[in-house]
Amino acid sequence: MKANATREKDDLNHTTRPVSEMADAAMKNYQQALRTGLKLQEEAGKWWSSMLQQTTLAQDWQKRVNNATGMATNFMPLAQRRLEEVMSLMEQNSHTSTELIKKAVDAAQTPALAESQAKWMDFWTCSLGVARSNAEAVSQISSKAIDSWIEFVRKSSDAAEVHAA
Repeated sequence: MKANATREKDDLNHTTRPVSEMADAAMKNYQQALRTGLKLQEEAGKWWSSMLQQTTLAQDWQKRVNNATGMATNFMPLAQRRLEEVMSLMEQNSHTSTELIKKAVDAAQTPALAESQAKWMDFWTCSLGVARSNAEAVSQISSKAIDSWIEFVRKSSDAAEVHAA
């Protein structure tokens, strides 16, 4: 009996020792994380203090904000023109699609074989024409977008050179 009691006591010590060691390790990790967090807050406070105390840096930020605003002002009309072209193409496609659907329904409902074939040929001819014109329109919009980007980059680089001088 005494042997069992001693054995149980040893088992309890072996069990509680790892748990207490784990608790100690967790406490050390928590303390280290807390110290690191406080140090990070201290460094952030120092950084913000130095940023707010430097008037030249504030002026530099103002220049950057003004440059970004100027670039956005120049960019928006270019982007708006391209979006208007895309919206116009989409509107045109919705009307054309409606007409194609009408032709397909009409061809499907035609009982005479010769007349039905003629209507299907007209439908497919129109469909291919629409696909071709859409490809051309998308190509034109894309080339205009690329030209706009090139113009925007040139103006931006010219403005940056003027500001740098």
